[in-house]
Amino acid sequence: MKVMDEKGLEAYSVQEESMRLLTTSVLENPKIKSDIPSEALDFAHLIRFSGSPLPSLAINWRFAESVAALKALEACVVSALIKRKYGVKLEGAEINTDHAQLFFMSAFLWTINPDTEQAISLSGTNIEELDSLFPNYDFHNMSSSLYRQCATSIYRTRDNRFFQLHGGMNPDPTLDSLSLPSNKPELKTWDDAIQPFVDKMATIDSIEIQRLTSEVYKQAGVVAESVESFRASEHGKANAHVGLFKIIPVTSHQSQKPAWWPSTAQTSASRPLAGLKVVDISRVIAAPAVTRGLAELGASVMRVTSPNVVDFTVLAVDLSWGKWQCSIDLKTEKGRKDLQDLISHADVVVQGYRPGVLDKYGFSQDAIIELVKHRERGIISVRENCYGWNGPWSHRTGWQQISDACVGISTGFGRAMGLEDDEAVTPVFPNSDYMVGIAGVVSVLCALMRRAEEGGSFKIDLALNYYNQWLADEVGEYPEEIWQDVWQKNGQRVFR
Repeated sequence: MKVMDEKGLEAYSVQEESMRLLTTSVLENPKIKSDIPSEALDFAHLIRFSGSPLPSLAINWRFAESVAALKALEACVVSALIKRKYGVKLEGAEINTDHAQLFFMSAFLWTINPDTEQAISLSGTNIEELDSLFPNYDFHNMSSSLYRQCATSIYRTRDNRFFQLHGGMNPDPTLDSLSLPSNKPELKTWDDAIQPFVDKMATIDSIEIQRLTSEVYKQAGVVAESVESFRASEHGKANAHVGLFKIIPVTSHQSQKPAWWPSTAQTSASRPLAGLKVVDISRVIAAPAVTRGLAELGASVMRVTSPNVVDFTVLAVDLSWGKWQCSIDLKTEKGRKDLQDLISHADVVVQGYRPGVLDKYGFSQDAIIELVKHRERGIISVRENCYGWNGPWSHRTGWQQISDACVGISTGFGRAMGLEDDEAVTPVFPNSDYMVGIAGVVSVLCALMRRAEEGGSFKIDLALNYYNQWLADEVGEYPEEIWQDVWQKNGQRVFR
Protein backbone atom coordinates (compact mmCIF):
# COMPACT_ATOMS: atom_id res chain seq x y z
CA MET A 1 0.00 0.00 0.00
CA LYS A 2 3.03 2.30 0.02
CA VAL A 3 3.77 2.12 -3.72
CA MET A 4 4.51 5.59 -5.12
CA ASP A 5 4.44 6.82 -8.71
CA GLU A 6 7.63 8.51 -9.84
CA LYS A 7 5.76 11.77 -10.33
CA GLY A 8 5.40 12.01 -6.55
CA LEU A 9 2.85 14.31 -4.96
CA GLU A 10 1.40 15.42 -8.27
CA ALA A 11 0.41 11.88 -9.13
CA TYR A 12 -1.61 11.24 -5.98
CA SER A 13 -5.35 11.88 -5.82
CA VAL A 14 -7.55 11.20 -2.81
CA GLN A 15 -10.51 11.15 -5.18
CA GLU A 16 -9.02 8.57 -7.56
CA GLU A 17 -7.95 6.39 -4.66
CA SER A 18 -11.42 6.63 -3.11
CA MET A 19 -13.00 5.43 -6.34
CA ARG A 20 -10.47 2.61 -6.61
CA LEU A 21 -11.28 1.52 -3.06
CA LEU A 22 -15.01 1.65 -3.76
CA THR A 23 -14.76 -0.52 -6.85
CA THR A 24 -12.01 -2.98 -5.95
CA SER A 25 -11.85 -3.11 -2.14
CA VAL A 26 -15.59 -2.95 -1.46
CA LEU A 27 -17.82 -3.78 -4.40
CA GLU A 28 -15.47 -6.44 -5.81
CA ASN A 29 -14.28 -7.66 -2.41
CA PRO A 30 -15.39 -11.33 -2.08
CA LYS A 31 -15.95 -10.82 1.67
CA ILE A 32 -18.47 -8.07 0.96
CA LYS A 33 -19.73 -8.39 -2.61
CA SER A 34 -22.20 -11.22 -2.00
CA ASP A 35 -24.25 -9.03 0.37
CA ILE A 36 -24.43 -6.01 -1.95
CA PRO A 37 -27.44 -5.80 -4.33
CA SER A 38 -26.68 -5.69 -8.04
CA GLU A 39 -28.26 -2.25 -8.44
CA ALA A 40 -25.65 -0.86 -6.05
CA LEU A 41 -22.88 -2.23 -8.24
CA ASP A 42 -24.45 -0.54 -11.27
CA PHE A 43 -24.66 2.81 -9.46
CA ALA A 44 -20.94 3.02 -8.67
CA HIS A 45 -19.99 4.66 -11.96
CA LEU A 46 -22.42 7.49 -11.16
CA ILE A 47 -20.48 8.45 -8.02
CA ARG A 48 -18.34 11.57 -8.31
CA PHE A 49 -15.62 12.41 -5.81
CA SER A 50 -14.53 16.02 -5.31
CA GLY A 51 -12.15 17.85 -2.98
CA SER A 52 -8.46 18.46 -2.40
CA PRO A 53 -6.23 15.87 -4.12
CA LEU A 54 -3.97 15.50 -1.09
CA PRO A 55 -4.97 14.53 2.47
CA SER A 56 -5.12 17.13 5.24
CA LEU A 57 -5.07 14.99 8.42
CA ALA A 58 -1.67 14.01 9.82
CA ILE A 59 -2.52 10.32 10.07
CA ASN A 60 -0.51 7.74 8.15
CA TRP A 61 -3.57 5.54 7.61
CA ARG A 62 -5.70 6.58 4.68
CA PHE A 63 -8.69 7.79 6.66
CA ALA A 64 -9.86 10.24 3.97
CA GLU A 65 -10.09 7.54 1.33
CA SER A 66 -11.68 5.10 3.77
CA VAL A 67 -14.56 7.34 4.79
CA ALA A 68 -15.12 8.59 1.23
CA ALA A 69 -15.28 5.06 -0.17
CA LEU A 70 -17.66 3.87 2.56
CA LYS A 71 -19.94 6.89 2.18
CA ALA A 72 -19.99 6.17 -1.56
CA LEU A 73 -20.93 2.56 -0.76
CA GLU A 74 -23.79 3.87 1.37
CA ALA A 75 -24.95 6.01 -1.55
CA CYS A 76 -24.86 2.97 -3.86
CA VAL A 77 -26.95 0.87 -1.47
CA VAL A 78 -29.43 3.71 -0.83
CA SER A 79 -29.88 4.00 -4.60
CA ALA A 80 -30.63 0.27 -4.79
CA LEU A 81 -33.25 0.48 -2.03
CA ILE A 82 -34.92 3.51 -3.63
CA LYS A 83 -35.08 1.73 -6.98
CA ARG A 84 -36.52 -1.47 -5.50
CA LYS A 85 -39.00 0.10 -3.10
CA TYR A 86 -40.06 3.24 -4.94
CA GLY A 87 -39.20 2.51 -8.57
CA VAL A 88 -37.09 5.67 -8.71
CA LYS A 89 -33.70 5.74 -10.41
CA LEU A 90 -31.20 8.20 -8.92
CA GLU A 91 -28.98 10.13 -11.31
CA GLY A 92 -25.80 10.11 -9.22
CA ALA A 93 -24.13 11.22 -5.99
CA GLU A 94 -21.18 13.41 -5.05
CA ILE A 95 -18.79 12.71 -2.18
CA ASN A 96 -16.67 15.68 -1.09
CA THR A 97 -13.61 14.05 0.44
CA ASP A 98 -12.73 17.14 2.50
CA HIS A 99 -16.18 17.14 4.10
CA ALA A 100 -16.05 13.37 4.55
CA GLN A 101 -12.99 13.76 6.78
CA LEU A 102 -15.14 15.79 9.17
CA PHE A 103 -17.65 12.93 9.52
CA PHE A 104 -15.62 10.95 12.03
CA MET A 105 -14.93 14.12 14.04
CA SER A 106 -18.57 15.13 14.27
CA ALA A 107 -18.75 14.37 18.01
CA PHE A 108 -16.51 17.39 18.59
CA LEU A 109 -17.93 19.87 16.07
CA TRP A 110 -21.45 20.58 17.28
CA THR A 111 -22.85 23.86 18.59
CA ILE A 112 -26.26 24.27 20.22
CA ASN A 113 -27.98 27.63 19.66
CA PRO A 114 -25.23 28.89 17.33
CA ASP A 115 -24.71 32.62 16.86
CA THR A 116 -26.43 33.46 20.15
CA GLU A 117 -25.26 34.32 23.64
CA GLN A 118 -26.74 30.97 24.72
CA ALA A 119 -24.49 28.96 22.38
CA ILE A 120 -23.17 25.72 23.88
CA SER A 121 -20.12 23.98 22.45
CA LEU A 122 -17.29 21.67 23.46
CA SER A 123 -14.86 24.57 23.13
CA GLY A 124 -16.10 25.61 26.53
CA THR A 125 -18.79 28.14 25.74
CA ASN A 126 -21.59 27.58 28.26
CA ILE A 127 -20.68 23.88 28.36
CA GLU A 128 -22.01 23.66 31.91
CA GLU A 129 -25.50 24.25 30.46
CA LEU A 130 -25.39 20.90 28.65
CA ASP A 131 -26.67 19.13 31.77
CA SER A 132 -29.89 21.12 31.51
CA LEU A 133 -30.56 19.58 28.10
CA PHE A 134 -29.27 16.02 28.51
CA PRO A 135 -29.29 13.90 31.68
CA ASN A 136 -25.75 13.56 33.03
CA TYR A 137 -25.00 9.86 33.42
CA ASP A 138 -21.36 10.28 34.41
CA PHE A 139 -21.99 8.53 37.71
CA HIS A 140 -18.31 7.68 38.25
CA ASN A 141 -16.76 11.09 37.49
CA MET A 142 -14.56 9.50 34.86
CA SER A 143 -13.03 12.80 33.76
CA SER A 144 -12.97 14.56 37.11
CA SER A 145 -9.17 14.70 37.24
CA LEU A 146 -6.21 14.30 34.91
CA TYR A 147 -5.19 11.26 36.93
CA ARG A 148 -8.47 9.41 36.32
CA GLN A 149 -8.28 10.27 32.63
CA CYS A 150 -4.84 8.65 32.50
CA ALA A 151 -6.46 5.27 33.20
CA THR A 152 -6.99 5.30 29.42
CA SER A 153 -3.65 5.36 27.61
CA ILE A 154 -0.87 3.18 26.21
CA TYR A 155 1.94 2.12 28.56
CA ARG A 156 5.11 0.05 28.31
CA THR A 157 5.01 -3.18 30.32
CA ARG A 158 7.85 -4.99 32.10
CA ASP A 159 8.38 -7.34 29.14
CA ASN A 160 8.79 -4.34 26.80
CA ARG A 161 5.38 -4.62 25.16
CA PHE A 162 2.91 -1.74 24.87
CA PHE A 163 -0.50 -2.16 26.45
CA GLN A 164 -3.65 -0.15 25.73
CA LEU A 165 -5.21 0.43 29.12
CA HIS A 166 -8.80 1.70 29.11
CA GLY A 167 -10.73 3.06 32.05
CA GLY A 168 -14.01 3.10 30.15
CA MET A 169 -16.70 5.18 31.80
CA ASN A 170 -15.70 3.94 35.23
CA PRO A 171 -11.92 3.98 35.78
CA ASP A 172 -12.20 2.40 39.24
CA PRO A 173 -11.83 -1.27 38.13
CA THR A 174 -8.81 -0.35 36.02
CA LEU A 175 -7.23 1.49 38.94
CA ASP A 176 -8.04 -1.45 41.23
CA SER A 177 -6.37 -3.87 38.81
CA LEU A 178 -3.18 -1.85 39.18
CA SER A 179 -3.56 -1.39 42.95
CA LEU A 180 -3.58 2.37 42.43
CA PRO A 181 -5.72 4.85 44.41
CA SER A 182 -9.05 5.91 42.93
CA ASN A 183 -8.00 9.54 42.59
CA LYS A 184 -5.07 11.91 42.93
CA PRO A 185 -6.58 15.34 42.32
CA GLU A 186 -3.39 17.00 43.55
CA LEU A 187 -1.62 15.98 40.31
CA LYS A 188 -2.24 19.06 38.20
CA THR A 189 -0.18 18.40 35.04
CA TRP A 190 -0.29 15.58 32.50
CA ASP A 191 3.32 14.64 33.24
CA ASP A 192 2.57 14.29 36.95
CA ALA A 193 -0.77 12.53 36.46
CA ILE A 194 0.58 9.89 34.08
CA GLN A 195 3.69 8.98 36.08
CA PRO A 196 1.99 6.58 38.57
CA PHE A 197 0.72 4.57 35.60
CA VAL A 198 4.08 4.58 33.85
CA ASP A 199 5.79 3.37 37.02
CA LYS A 200 3.21 0.68 37.81
CA MET A 201 2.86 -0.74 34.31
CA ALA A 202 6.64 -1.09 34.10
CA THR A 203 6.42 -3.68 36.89
CA ILE A 204 3.80 -5.93 35.21
CA ASP A 205 4.23 -8.29 32.26
CA SER A 206 1.79 -7.81 29.40
CA ILE A 207 0.27 -11.28 29.77
CA GLU A 208 -0.52 -10.57 33.43
CA ILE A 209 -2.12 -7.18 32.89
CA GLN A 210 -4.13 -8.75 30.04
CA ARG A 211 -5.40 -11.42 32.45
CA LEU A 212 -6.25 -8.87 35.12
CA THR A 213 -8.12 -6.48 32.86
CA SER A 214 -9.98 -8.99 30.70
CA GLU A 215 -10.68 -11.91 33.01
CA VAL A 216 -10.54 -10.62 36.59
CA TYR A 217 -11.78 -7.02 36.49
CA LYS A 218 -13.77 -7.33 33.22
CA GLN A 219 -12.32 -4.05 32.00
CA ALA A 220 -11.05 -3.17 28.54
CA GLY A 221 -7.38 -3.54 27.74
CA VAL A 222 -5.22 -5.17 25.09
CA VAL A 223 -1.63 -5.70 24.04
CA ALA A 224 -0.81 -3.41 21.12
CA GLU A 225 -0.19 -5.75 18.20
CA SER A 226 1.27 -5.04 14.80
CA VAL A 227 -0.88 -5.75 11.74
CA GLU A 228 1.31 -8.79 11.09
CA SER A 229 1.12 -10.20 14.63
CA PHE A 230 -2.65 -9.70 14.78
CA ARG A 231 -3.15 -11.55 11.49
CA ALA A 232 -1.04 -14.42 12.84
CA SER A 233 -2.96 -14.62 16.14
CA GLU A 234 -5.64 -17.23 16.76
CA HIS A 235 -8.23 -14.49 17.08
CA GLY A 236 -7.10 -12.74 13.90
CA LYS A 237 -7.36 -15.97 11.94
CA ALA A 238 -10.79 -16.75 13.40
CA ASN A 239 -12.21 -13.45 12.06
CA ALA A 240 -10.20 -13.12 8.84
CA HIS A 241 -13.09 -14.35 6.68
CA VAL A 242 -15.45 -11.54 7.73
CA GLY A 243 -15.72 -8.33 5.73
CA LEU A 244 -17.19 -5.09 7.08
CA PHE A 245 -20.23 -6.95 8.44
CA LYS A 246 -21.93 -10.32 8.42
CA ILE A 247 -25.60 -10.84 7.50
CA ILE A 248 -27.17 -14.13 8.61
CA PRO A 249 -30.70 -15.17 7.53
CA VAL A 250 -32.80 -16.90 10.18
CA THR A 251 -34.10 -19.93 8.32
CA SER A 252 -36.32 -21.11 11.19
CA HIS A 253 -38.71 -18.20 10.60
CA GLN A 254 -39.37 -18.64 6.89
CA SER A 255 -43.12 -18.45 7.55
CA GLN A 256 -42.72 -14.68 7.90
CA LYS A 257 -43.68 -13.24 4.53
CA PRO A 258 -41.60 -10.91 2.36
CA ALA A 259 -42.42 -7.37 3.49
CA TRP A 260 -41.24 -3.80 3.62
CA TRP A 261 -42.01 -1.78 6.74
CA PRO A 262 -45.40 -0.01 7.15
CA SER A 263 -45.53 3.29 5.29
CA THR A 264 -46.33 6.71 6.73
CA ALA A 265 -47.29 9.97 5.05
CA GLN A 266 -43.59 10.85 4.73
CA THR A 267 -42.48 7.51 3.25
CA SER A 268 -41.09 8.33 -0.18
CA ALA A 269 -37.95 8.28 -2.29
CA SER A 270 -36.94 11.65 -0.79
CA ARG A 271 -37.22 10.24 2.75
CA PRO A 272 -36.59 6.58 2.01
CA LEU A 273 -36.66 5.10 5.55
CA ALA A 274 -39.66 7.07 6.83
CA GLY A 275 -41.90 4.69 8.75
CA LEU A 276 -39.07 2.30 9.62
CA LYS A 277 -39.04 1.80 13.40
CA VAL A 278 -35.64 1.26 15.00
CA VAL A 279 -34.90 0.46 18.65
CA ASP A 280 -31.42 1.61 19.68
CA ILE A 281 -30.09 -0.14 22.82
CA SER A 282 -26.57 1.22 22.87
CA ARG A 283 -24.25 3.94 24.14
CA VAL A 284 -21.08 5.87 23.28
CA ILE A 285 -20.19 5.84 19.56
CA ALA A 286 -20.17 2.88 17.15
CA ALA A 287 -23.65 1.40 17.54
CA PRO A 288 -25.33 4.80 18.07
CA ALA A 289 -23.60 5.95 14.86
CA VAL A 290 -25.43 3.17 13.04
CA THR A 291 -28.82 4.33 14.24
CA ARG A 292 -27.99 7.99 13.67
CA GLY A 293 -27.29 7.11 10.05
CA LEU A 294 -30.66 5.37 9.79
CA ALA A 295 -32.38 8.39 11.36
CA GLU A 296 -30.75 10.67 8.78
CA LEU A 297 -32.40 8.56 6.07
CA GLY A 298 -35.79 9.08 7.71
CA ALA A 299 -36.15 6.19 10.14
CA SER A 300 -37.92 6.69 13.46
CA VAL A 301 -35.29 5.75 16.06
CA MET A 302 -36.05 5.24 19.73
CA ARG A 303 -32.86 5.37 21.79
CA VAL A 304 -33.21 3.40 25.01
CA THR A 305 -31.09 4.55 27.94
CA SER A 306 -31.17 3.43 31.57
CA PRO A 307 -31.37 5.47 34.77
CA ASN A 308 -28.75 3.10 36.24
CA VAL A 309 -26.18 2.87 33.43
CA VAL A 310 -23.30 5.29 33.01
CA ASP A 311 -23.01 7.16 29.69
CA PHE A 312 -20.82 9.83 28.12
CA THR A 313 -23.12 12.86 28.07
CA VAL A 314 -21.09 15.09 25.75
CA LEU A 315 -21.55 12.55 22.94
CA ALA A 316 -25.33 12.67 23.23
CA VAL A 317 -25.63 15.83 21.12
CA ASP A 318 -24.08 14.19 18.08
CA LEU A 319 -25.23 10.60 18.54
CA SER A 320 -28.82 11.41 19.51
CA TRP A 321 -29.27 13.44 16.34
CA GLY A 322 -32.71 12.68 14.88
CA LYS A 323 -33.74 10.21 17.60
CA TRP A 324 -36.47 9.84 20.17
CA GLN A 325 -35.30 9.11 23.71
CA CYS A 326 -36.62 6.99 26.56
CA SER A 327 -35.23 5.58 29.80
CA ILE A 328 -35.94 1.99 30.81
CA ASP A 329 -34.72 0.05 33.85
CA LEU A 330 -34.22 -3.55 32.69
CA LYS A 331 -33.75 -4.69 36.28
CA THR A 332 -37.50 -4.30 36.77
CA GLU A 333 -40.26 -6.46 35.30
CA LYS A 334 -42.02 -3.34 34.00
CA GLY A 335 -38.85 -2.17 32.28
CA ARG A 336 -38.36 -5.49 30.52
CA LYS A 337 -42.01 -5.47 29.44
CA ASP A 338 -41.69 -1.92 28.11
CA LEU A 339 -38.69 -2.87 25.99
CA GLN A 340 -40.46 -5.99 24.72
CA ASP A 341 -43.38 -3.80 23.64
CA LEU A 342 -41.05 -1.44 21.76
CA ILE A 343 -39.35 -4.33 19.99
CA SER A 344 -42.70 -5.91 19.06
CA HIS A 345 -43.37 -2.92 16.79
CA ALA A 346 -39.84 -2.47 15.48
CA ASP A 347 -38.27 -3.50 12.19
CA VAL A 348 -34.67 -3.08 13.38
CA VAL A 349 -33.05 -3.47 16.80
CA VAL A 350 -29.43 -2.42 17.34
CA GLN A 351 -27.51 -3.32 20.50
CA GLY A 352 -23.95 -2.36 21.39
CA TYR A 353 -23.30 -3.36 24.99
CA ARG A 354 -20.56 -5.76 26.05
CA PRO A 355 -21.27 -9.27 24.70
CA GLY A 356 -23.66 -11.12 26.99
CA VAL A 357 -24.80 -8.14 29.07
CA LEU A 358 -28.30 -7.91 27.56
CA ASP A 359 -28.66 -11.69 27.31
CA LYS A 360 -29.40 -12.05 31.02
CA TYR A 361 -32.38 -9.72 30.67
CA GLY A 362 -33.80 -11.67 27.73
CA PHE A 363 -32.57 -9.40 24.92
CA SER A 364 -29.83 -11.35 23.19
CA GLN A 365 -29.64 -11.17 19.41
CA ASP A 366 -31.55 -14.46 19.10
CA ALA A 367 -34.03 -13.61 21.86
CA ILE A 368 -35.01 -10.42 20.04
CA ILE A 369 -35.84 -12.45 16.94
CA GLU A 370 -37.84 -14.92 19.03
CA LEU A 371 -39.92 -12.06 20.46
CA VAL A 372 -41.48 -11.46 17.03
CA LYS A 373 -41.52 -15.02 15.69
CA HIS A 374 -45.34 -15.02 15.48
CA ARG A 375 -45.43 -11.63 13.75
CA GLU A 376 -46.25 -11.47 10.06
CA ARG A 377 -43.01 -9.69 9.10
CA GLY A 378 -39.53 -10.46 10.37
CA ILE A 379 -37.02 -8.28 12.19
CA ILE A 380 -33.39 -7.22 11.71
CA SER A 381 -31.42 -7.92 14.92
CA VAL A 382 -28.04 -6.16 14.95
CA ARG A 383 -25.25 -6.61 17.48
CA GLU A 384 -21.96 -4.68 17.61
CA ASN A 385 -18.85 -5.39 19.64
CA CYS A 386 -15.14 -4.58 19.61
CA TYR A 387 -13.20 -7.74 18.80
CA GLY A 388 -15.54 -9.57 16.42
CA TRP A 389 -17.85 -12.47 17.09
CA ASN A 390 -15.45 -15.37 16.53
CA GLY A 391 -12.28 -16.43 18.31
CA PRO A 392 -11.03 -16.45 21.91
CA TRP A 393 -11.32 -12.68 22.51
CA SER A 394 -14.91 -12.22 21.32
CA HIS A 395 -16.27 -11.98 24.88
CA ARG A 396 -14.02 -9.11 25.90
CA THR A 397 -15.21 -5.58 26.39
CA GLY A 398 -13.65 -2.95 24.16
CA TRP A 399 -13.63 0.51 22.65
CA GLN A 400 -12.22 2.26 19.60
CA GLN A 401 -8.76 2.57 21.16
CA ILE A 402 -8.79 -1.12 22.05
CA SER A 403 -9.58 -2.20 18.49
CA ASP A 404 -7.02 0.19 17.02
CA ALA A 405 -4.36 -1.31 19.29
CA CYS A 406 -5.52 -4.89 18.76
CA VAL A 407 -5.43 -4.88 14.95
CA GLY A 408 -2.18 -2.91 14.61
CA ILE A 409 -3.50 0.52 13.63
CA SER A 410 -1.96 2.16 16.70
CA THR A 411 1.42 0.47 16.23
CA GLY A 412 1.41 1.59 12.60
CA PHE A 413 0.81 5.20 13.64
CA GLY A 414 3.68 5.06 16.13
CA ARG A 415 6.01 3.63 13.50
CA ALA A 416 5.08 6.35 11.01
CA MET A 417 6.04 9.02 13.56
CA GLY A 418 9.41 7.34 14.10
CA LEU A 419 8.83 5.95 17.58
CA GLU A 420 11.06 3.06 18.63
CA ASP A 421 10.31 -0.47 19.88
CA ASP A 422 6.93 -0.51 18.11
CA GLU A 423 5.52 2.03 20.54
CA ALA A 424 1.83 2.32 19.72
CA VAL A 425 -0.19 5.55 19.55
CA THR A 426 -3.94 5.76 19.03
CA PRO A 427 -4.80 7.84 15.93
CA VAL A 428 -6.31 11.00 17.28
CA PHE A 429 -9.89 10.70 16.05
CA PRO A 430 -12.61 8.04 16.75
CA ASN A 431 -12.41 6.91 13.13
CA SER A 432 -13.21 3.23 13.57
CA ASP A 433 -16.35 4.02 15.59
CA TYR A 434 -17.88 6.16 12.88
CA MET A 435 -16.82 3.84 10.07
CA VAL A 436 -18.66 1.00 11.81
CA GLY A 437 -21.62 3.39 11.79
CA ILE A 438 -21.52 3.56 7.99
CA ALA A 439 -20.97 -0.20 7.66
CA GLY A 440 -23.93 -0.77 9.96
CA VAL A 441 -26.24 1.44 7.90
CA VAL A 442 -25.20 -0.39 4.73
CA SER A 443 -25.77 -3.80 6.30
CA VAL A 444 -29.23 -2.87 7.60
CA LEU A 445 -30.29 -1.53 4.20
CA CYS A 446 -29.09 -4.72 2.53
CA ALA A 447 -30.96 -6.87 5.07
CA LEU A 448 -34.14 -4.83 4.64
CA MET A 449 -34.04 -5.43 0.89
CA ARG A 450 -33.53 -9.15 1.47
CA ARG A 451 -36.43 -9.23 3.92
CA ALA A 452 -38.60 -7.57 1.28
CA GLU A 453 -37.71 -10.28 -1.25
CA GLU A 454 -37.11 -13.40 0.87
CA GLY A 455 -39.12 -12.82 4.02
CA GLY A 456 -37.99 -14.01 7.45
CA SER A 457 -35.68 -12.32 9.93
CA PHE A 458 -31.98 -11.50 9.74
CA LYS A 459 -29.09 -11.23 12.16
CA ILE A 460 -26.26 -8.75 11.56
CA ASP A 461 -22.86 -8.84 13.23
CA LEU A 462 -20.73 -5.68 13.37
CA ALA A 463 -17.37 -5.10 15.06
CA LEU A 464 -14.75 -2.40 15.37
CA ASN A 465 -12.17 -5.04 14.44
CA TYR A 466 -14.03 -5.90 11.23
CA TYR A 467 -13.60 -2.35 10.01
CA ASN A 468 -9.99 -2.09 11.21
CA GLN A 469 -9.12 -5.38 9.51
CA TRP A 470 -10.47 -3.93 6.25
CA LEU A 471 -8.55 -0.69 6.87
CA ALA A 472 -5.29 -2.59 7.36
CA ASP A 473 -5.79 -5.13 4.58
CA GLU A 474 -7.51 -3.10 1.86
CA VAL A 475 -6.98 0.61 2.52
CA GLY A 476 -3.52 0.71 4.05
CA GLU A 477 -1.14 3.58 4.74
CA TYR A 478 -0.16 6.54 2.61
CA PRO A 479 2.89 6.20 0.40
CA GLU A 480 5.90 7.57 2.29
CA GLU A 481 6.13 10.78 0.27
CA ILE A 482 2.44 11.59 0.84
CA TRP A 483 2.71 10.87 4.56
CA GLN A 484 5.83 12.98 5.00
CA ASP A 485 4.19 15.86 3.12
CA VAL A 486 0.99 15.93 5.21
CA TRP A 487 2.93 15.32 8.44
CA GLN A 488 5.27 18.23 7.69
CA LYS A 489 2.36 20.51 6.83
CA ASN A 490 0.96 19.74 10.29
CA GLY A 491 4.24 20.51 12.06
CA GLN A 492 5.51 16.89 12.29
CA ARG A 493 3.99 16.63 15.74
CA VAL A 494 4.65 13.39 17.57
CA PHE A 495 1.88 12.07 19.81
CA ARG A 496 2.60 9.62 22.60
